[in-house]
Amino acid sequence: MTRRRLVAALALSLTLAAAGPVPAQEKYPSQPVALIVPFNAGGGTDLVARAFAEALKKEVGQPVTVQNLPGAGSAVGTTKLHGSKPDGYTLGMVGGFLVTTSLRGAAKFPATDLTHLARLSLETFVLAVPAASPYRTRAEYLEASRKAPGSVSIGTAGAGALTHLAAEALSQKTGARLNVVHFAGGAKEIAAVLGGHVNGGVFSQVEVLPHAGAGGGLRVLATFGEQRSEKLPEVPTLKEAGITGVPPGPWQGIAAPRGLPEPVRATLVAAVTKAAQDAEWKAFLAKSGLASHFLTGPALDAFLATEIESLGALLKSVGLVQ
Repeated sequence: MTRRRLVAALALSLTLAAAGPVPAQEKYPSQPVALIVPFNAGGGTDLVARAFAEALKKEVGQPVTVQNLPGAGSAVGTTKLHGSKPDGYTLGMVGGFLVTTSLRGAAKFPATDLTHLARLSLETFVLAVPAASPYRTRAEYLEASRKAPGSVSIGTAGAGALTHLAAEALSQKTGARLNVVHFAGGAKEIAAVLGGHVNGGVFSQVEVLPHAGAGGGLRVLATFGEQRSEKLPEVPTLKEAGITGVPPGPWQGIAAPRGLPEPVRATLVAAVTKAAQDAEWKAFLAKSGLASHFLTGPALDAFLATEIESLGALLKSVGLVQ
Protein backbone atom coordinates (compact mmCIF):
# COMPACT_ATOMS: atom_id res chain seq x y z
CA MET A 1 0.00 0.00 0.00
CA THR A 2 1.37 3.43 -0.94
CA ARG A 3 1.93 6.04 1.71
CA ARG A 4 -0.93 8.16 0.28
CA ARG A 5 -3.42 5.24 0.42
CA LEU A 6 -2.28 4.33 3.92
CA VAL A 7 -2.91 7.87 5.15
CA ALA A 8 -6.36 7.95 3.49
CA ALA A 9 -7.36 4.60 5.02
CA LEU A 10 -6.22 5.73 8.46
CA ALA A 11 -8.20 8.97 8.15
CA LEU A 12 -11.34 7.04 7.16
CA SER A 13 -11.03 4.64 10.10
CA LEU A 14 -10.60 7.55 12.51
CA THR A 15 -13.72 9.26 11.08
CA LEU A 16 -15.84 6.10 11.49
CA ALA A 17 -14.59 5.57 15.01
CA ALA A 18 -15.50 9.13 15.95
CA ALA A 19 -18.97 8.71 14.51
CA GLY A 20 -19.61 5.65 16.65
CA PRO A 21 -21.45 2.49 15.64
CA VAL A 22 -24.09 2.73 12.89
CA PRO A 23 -27.50 2.39 14.57
CA ALA A 24 -29.70 -0.51 13.50
CA GLN A 25 -32.74 0.43 11.39
CA GLU A 26 -35.71 1.25 13.61
CA LYS A 27 -38.27 -1.53 13.62
CA TYR A 28 -41.82 -0.42 12.86
CA PRO A 29 -43.74 0.41 14.97
CA SER A 30 -41.64 1.78 17.79
CA GLN A 31 -43.75 4.78 18.84
CA PRO A 32 -47.42 5.74 19.24
CA VAL A 33 -49.67 5.90 16.18
CA ALA A 34 -52.05 8.81 15.53
CA LEU A 35 -55.48 8.10 14.01
CA ILE A 36 -57.02 11.23 12.48
CA VAL A 37 -60.81 11.60 12.58
CA PRO A 38 -61.92 14.53 10.37
CA PHE A 39 -64.98 15.23 12.54
CA ASN A 40 -65.79 16.33 16.09
CA ALA A 41 -65.76 13.83 18.93
CA GLY A 42 -69.04 12.00 19.49
CA GLY A 43 -70.08 11.56 15.87
CA GLY A 44 -70.46 8.22 14.09
CA THR A 45 -67.00 8.16 12.52
CA ASP A 46 -65.42 9.14 15.83
CA LEU A 47 -67.20 6.34 17.70
CA VAL A 48 -66.04 3.78 15.14
CA ALA A 49 -62.49 5.13 15.23
CA ARG A 50 -62.22 4.94 19.01
CA ALA A 51 -63.51 1.37 19.10
CA PHE A 52 -61.15 0.24 16.34
CA ALA A 53 -58.18 2.07 17.88
CA GLU A 54 -58.56 -0.13 20.96
CA ALA A 55 -58.40 -3.25 18.79
CA LEU A 56 -55.55 -1.97 16.62
CA LYS A 57 -53.25 -1.08 19.52
CA LYS A 58 -53.25 -4.73 20.57
CA GLU A 59 -51.83 -5.67 17.19
CA VAL A 60 -49.25 -2.91 16.71
CA GLY A 61 -48.08 -3.01 20.32
CA GLN A 62 -48.23 0.78 20.60
CA PRO A 63 -50.85 3.31 21.72
CA VAL A 64 -53.22 4.39 18.94
CA THR A 65 -54.40 7.91 19.74
CA VAL A 66 -57.48 9.42 18.10
CA GLN A 67 -57.05 13.01 16.93
CA ASN A 68 -60.22 14.94 16.00
CA LEU A 69 -59.54 17.48 13.24
CA PRO A 70 -62.96 18.74 12.05
CA GLY A 71 -63.60 21.44 9.52
CA ALA A 72 -64.69 22.14 5.94
CA GLY A 73 -66.87 19.05 5.78
CA SER A 74 -63.90 16.73 6.61
CA ALA A 75 -61.41 18.50 4.31
CA VAL A 76 -59.24 19.73 7.21
CA GLY A 77 -58.61 16.27 8.63
CA THR A 78 -58.27 14.45 5.32
CA THR A 79 -55.86 17.11 4.01
CA LYS A 80 -53.77 16.72 7.16
CA LEU A 81 -53.64 12.97 6.57
CA HIS A 82 -52.71 13.47 2.91
CA GLY A 83 -49.83 15.80 3.80
CA SER A 84 -48.43 13.74 6.69
CA LYS A 85 -45.15 11.88 6.54
CA PRO A 86 -45.69 8.39 5.08
CA ASP A 87 -43.99 6.52 7.91
CA GLY A 88 -46.94 4.57 9.33
CA TYR A 89 -47.31 6.75 12.41
CA THR A 90 -50.18 8.82 11.03
CA LEU A 91 -53.33 7.04 9.90
CA GLY A 92 -56.81 8.37 9.23
CA MET A 93 -60.44 7.35 9.08
CA VAL A 94 -61.92 7.49 5.59
CA GLY A 95 -65.30 6.79 4.06
CA GLY A 96 -67.80 8.17 1.59
CA PHE A 97 -67.08 11.62 3.04
CA LEU A 98 -63.54 11.44 1.62
CA VAL A 99 -64.94 10.76 -1.85
CA THR A 100 -67.48 13.60 -1.77
CA THR A 101 -65.01 16.07 -0.23
CA SER A 102 -62.53 15.26 -2.98
CA LEU A 103 -65.05 15.36 -5.83
CA ARG A 104 -66.40 18.72 -4.65
CA GLY A 105 -62.88 20.18 -4.55
CA ALA A 106 -62.84 20.91 -0.82
CA ALA A 107 -59.92 18.51 -0.53
CA LYS A 108 -57.38 19.28 -3.25
CA PHE A 109 -56.46 15.70 -4.04
CA PRO A 110 -58.26 12.64 -5.44
CA ALA A 111 -59.60 10.06 -3.01
CA THR A 112 -57.23 7.50 -4.51
CA ASP A 113 -54.18 9.58 -3.55
CA LEU A 114 -53.87 7.82 -0.20
CA THR A 115 -52.69 4.37 0.84
CA HIS A 116 -56.03 2.71 1.53
CA LEU A 117 -55.49 -0.10 4.02
CA ALA A 118 -58.98 -1.53 4.61
CA ARG A 119 -62.71 -0.99 4.65
CA LEU A 120 -63.90 -1.89 8.13
CA SER A 121 -67.69 -1.70 8.21
CA LEU A 122 -70.94 -0.49 6.69
CA GLU A 123 -74.06 0.95 8.27
CA THR A 124 -77.39 2.51 7.39
CA PHE A 125 -78.45 6.10 7.45
CA VAL A 126 -81.62 6.94 9.38
CA LEU A 127 -84.13 9.77 9.30
CA ALA A 128 -84.91 10.82 12.87
CA VAL A 129 -87.04 13.52 14.50
CA PRO A 130 -87.52 14.62 18.13
CA ALA A 131 -89.63 12.20 20.16
CA ALA A 132 -92.19 14.98 20.68
CA SER A 133 -92.42 15.75 16.95
CA PRO A 134 -95.90 15.82 15.38
CA TYR A 135 -94.50 13.73 12.51
CA ARG A 136 -95.12 10.07 13.26
CA THR A 137 -94.03 8.67 9.91
CA ARG A 138 -91.67 9.44 7.05
CA ALA A 139 -94.68 10.17 4.83
CA GLU A 140 -96.05 12.80 7.24
CA TYR A 141 -92.66 14.50 7.53
CA LEU A 142 -92.14 14.74 3.77
CA GLU A 143 -95.75 15.71 3.02
CA ALA A 144 -95.54 18.63 5.45
CA SER A 145 -92.52 19.94 3.53
CA ARG A 146 -94.45 19.75 0.26
CA LYS A 147 -97.43 21.67 1.66
CA ALA A 148 -95.23 24.43 3.08
CA PRO A 149 -91.90 24.49 1.19
CA GLY A 150 -88.96 25.39 3.41
CA SER A 151 -90.92 25.13 6.65
CA VAL A 152 -89.67 21.65 7.53
CA SER A 153 -85.94 21.46 8.26
CA ILE A 154 -83.54 18.55 8.02
CA GLY A 155 -80.11 18.54 9.63
CA THR A 156 -76.84 17.18 8.24
CA ALA A 157 -73.34 16.69 9.64
CA GLY A 158 -72.00 19.49 7.45
CA ALA A 159 -72.04 21.00 3.99
CA GLY A 160 -70.70 18.41 1.59
CA ALA A 161 -70.92 15.59 4.12
CA LEU A 162 -72.49 12.33 2.98
CA THR A 163 -75.52 13.10 5.18
CA HIS A 164 -75.90 16.35 3.21
CA LEU A 165 -75.88 14.39 -0.03
CA ALA A 166 -78.44 11.94 1.39
CA ALA A 167 -80.72 14.80 2.51
CA GLU A 168 -80.54 16.48 -0.90
CA ALA A 169 -81.20 13.19 -2.68
CA LEU A 170 -84.15 12.45 -0.38
CA SER A 171 -85.67 15.82 -1.25
CA GLN A 172 -85.06 15.35 -4.96
CA LYS A 173 -86.33 11.78 -5.19
CA THR A 174 -89.53 12.46 -3.22
CA GLY A 175 -90.41 15.95 -4.38
CA ALA A 176 -90.01 17.26 -0.84
CA ARG A 177 -89.12 20.89 -0.17
CA LEU A 178 -86.93 20.45 2.88
CA ASN A 179 -84.86 23.22 4.42
CA VAL A 180 -81.38 21.64 4.69
CA VAL A 181 -79.43 22.87 7.73
CA HIS A 182 -75.75 22.03 8.27
CA PHE A 183 -73.93 21.41 11.55
CA ALA A 184 -70.29 20.88 12.43
CA GLY A 185 -70.46 17.11 12.78
CA GLY A 186 -72.96 14.48 13.85
CA ALA A 187 -72.71 15.21 17.58
CA LYS A 188 -73.85 18.83 17.11
CA GLU A 189 -76.54 17.72 14.70
CA ILE A 190 -77.88 15.25 17.30
CA ALA A 191 -77.92 18.00 19.93
CA ALA A 192 -79.83 20.31 17.58
CA VAL A 193 -82.51 17.71 16.81
CA LEU A 194 -82.82 16.69 20.46
CA GLY A 195 -83.21 20.35 21.36
CA GLY A 196 -85.91 20.89 18.74
CA HIS A 197 -83.84 23.44 16.79
CA VAL A 198 -84.46 21.51 13.56
CA ASN A 199 -87.39 19.26 12.68
CA GLY A 200 -85.27 16.21 11.88
CA GLY A 201 -81.97 14.98 10.55
CA VAL A 202 -80.10 12.33 8.59
CA PHE A 203 -77.74 10.38 10.82
CA SER A 204 -75.65 7.28 10.84
CA GLN A 205 -77.39 4.61 12.90
CA VAL A 206 -74.58 4.39 15.45
CA GLU A 207 -75.21 8.06 16.37
CA VAL A 208 -78.94 7.57 16.89
CA LEU A 209 -79.23 4.27 18.76
CA PRO A 210 -78.35 5.70 22.20
CA HIS A 211 -81.21 8.19 21.81
CA ALA A 212 -83.84 6.00 20.12
CA GLY A 213 -86.72 4.15 21.74
CA ALA A 214 -88.88 4.90 24.77
CA GLY A 215 -87.55 7.89 26.67
CA GLY A 216 -84.60 8.28 24.32
CA GLY A 217 -85.45 11.65 22.82
CA LEU A 218 -85.52 10.66 19.15
CA ARG A 219 -88.03 8.91 16.91
CA VAL A 220 -86.63 7.10 13.87
CA LEU A 221 -88.93 7.40 10.85
CA ALA A 222 -86.95 5.50 8.20
CA THR A 223 -83.75 3.62 7.52
CA PHE A 224 -81.91 3.95 4.20
CA GLY A 225 -80.37 0.50 3.81
CA GLU A 226 -81.49 -2.30 1.52
CA GLN A 227 -83.04 -4.24 4.40
CA ARG A 228 -84.54 -3.36 7.77
CA SER A 229 -82.01 -2.82 10.49
CA GLU A 230 -81.63 -5.58 13.08
CA LYS A 231 -81.42 -2.83 15.70
CA LEU A 232 -84.56 -1.05 14.46
CA PRO A 233 -86.65 -3.87 13.00
CA GLU A 234 -89.93 -1.96 13.34
CA VAL A 235 -88.69 0.95 11.23
CA PRO A 236 -89.45 0.74 7.48
CA THR A 237 -86.81 1.35 4.82
CA LEU A 238 -86.99 3.95 2.07
CA LYS A 239 -86.93 1.08 -0.40
CA GLU A 240 -90.22 -0.25 1.01
CA ALA A 241 -91.80 3.05 0.01
CA GLY A 242 -90.29 2.83 -3.48
CA ILE A 243 -87.71 5.54 -2.78
CA THR A 244 -84.39 4.74 -4.52
CA GLY A 245 -81.27 6.63 -5.53
CA VAL A 246 -80.51 7.87 -2.00
CA PRO A 247 -77.14 6.94 -0.43
CA PRO A 248 -77.90 3.97 1.86
CA GLY A 249 -75.34 4.80 4.50
CA PRO A 250 -71.72 5.39 5.34
CA TRP A 251 -68.78 3.04 5.21
CA GLN A 252 -65.79 3.30 7.49
CA GLY A 253 -62.22 2.64 6.41
CA ILE A 254 -58.66 3.34 7.43
CA ALA A 255 -55.88 4.82 5.30
CA ALA A 256 -52.36 6.21 5.45
CA PRO A 257 -50.56 8.88 3.42
CA ARG A 258 -49.43 8.06 -0.10
CA GLY A 259 -45.89 6.68 -0.43
CA LEU A 260 -45.99 4.35 2.56
CA PRO A 261 -42.96 1.99 2.36
CA GLU A 262 -44.03 -1.50 1.39
CA PRO A 263 -42.74 -3.22 4.58
CA VAL A 264 -44.69 -0.72 6.71
CA ARG A 265 -47.80 -1.07 4.55
CA ALA A 266 -47.66 -4.87 4.82
CA THR A 267 -47.25 -4.65 8.60
CA LEU A 268 -50.22 -2.31 8.90
CA VAL A 269 -52.49 -4.36 6.63
CA ALA A 270 -51.69 -7.46 8.69
CA ALA A 271 -52.36 -5.58 11.95
CA VAL A 272 -55.63 -4.07 10.68
CA THR A 273 -56.77 -7.48 9.39
CA LYS A 274 -56.15 -9.09 12.78
CA ALA A 275 -57.74 -6.18 14.64
CA ALA A 276 -60.90 -6.65 12.57
CA GLN A 277 -61.26 -10.08 14.22
CA ASP A 278 -60.92 -8.69 17.75
CA ALA A 279 -63.75 -9.86 20.01
CA GLU A 280 -64.36 -6.43 21.55
CA TRP A 281 -64.43 -4.77 18.12
CA LYS A 282 -66.95 -7.34 16.90
CA ALA A 283 -69.05 -6.73 20.01
CA PHE A 284 -69.01 -2.99 19.27
CA LEU A 285 -70.20 -3.64 15.71
CA ALA A 286 -73.04 -5.84 16.93
CA LYS A 287 -74.10 -3.38 19.63
CA SER A 288 -74.03 -0.43 17.21
CA GLY A 289 -75.82 -2.15 14.37
CA LEU A 290 -72.85 -1.94 12.03
CA ALA A 291 -72.07 -4.69 9.55
CA SER A 292 -68.52 -6.01 9.29
CA HIS A 293 -67.66 -5.79 5.59
CA PHE A 294 -63.89 -6.05 5.66
CA LEU A 295 -62.07 -5.39 2.41
CA THR A 296 -58.42 -4.88 1.55
CA GLY A 297 -56.15 -5.17 -1.49
CA PRO A 298 -57.63 -5.30 -5.02
CA ALA A 299 -61.18 -5.79 -3.70
CA LEU A 300 -60.89 -2.54 -1.76
CA ASP A 301 -59.49 -0.73 -4.81
CA ALA A 302 -62.43 -1.95 -6.92
CA PHE A 303 -64.94 -0.86 -4.27
CA LEU A 304 -63.37 2.61 -4.08
CA ALA A 305 -63.52 3.02 -7.86
CA THR A 306 -67.24 2.12 -7.83
CA GLU A 307 -67.87 4.52 -4.94
CA ILE A 308 -66.18 7.39 -6.78
CA GLU A 309 -68.28 6.74 -9.88
CA SER A 310 -71.63 6.39 -8.10
CA LEU A 311 -71.20 9.31 -5.70
CA GLY A 312 -69.87 11.48 -8.52
CA ALA A 313 -73.04 10.84 -10.52
CA LEU A 314 -75.22 11.58 -7.49
CA LEU A 315 -73.38 14.82 -6.72
CA LYS A 316 -74.08 15.99 -10.24
CA SER A 317 -77.73 14.94 -10.13
CA VAL A 318 -78.42 17.05 -7.02
CA GLY A 319 -76.41 20.00 -8.33
CA LEU A 320 -73.51 19.93 -5.86
CA VAL A 321 -70.92 19.66 -8.64
CA GLN A 322 -70.96 20.56 -12.32
